[in-house]
Amino acid sequence: MSLMKAYPYLYRWAETYGKVEFGQLQDTEGLVRCIDEGGIVFESAKKVKDLDAALKMAEEAIYEWFEVNDPDELDD
Repeated sequence: MSLMKAYPYLYRWAETYGKVEFGQLQDTEGLVRCIDEGGIVFESAKKVKDLDAALKMAEEAIYEWFEVNDPDELDD
């Protein structure tokens, strides 16, 4: 399954608004982060089951971000 199908809002986020990072980084505790020009918009919890669980959390958070900030992105 492609990233676009599995996580359509994360994919759209990375294409149009910012970037999605995953992995353990030195200055953060989360496994997945969504970042725009203003900084971190979402960071997964420190302890998550696995990368898929963290990506699902990020997908939900970015969907909610679109609902508030750019609902036209949800009409597709």
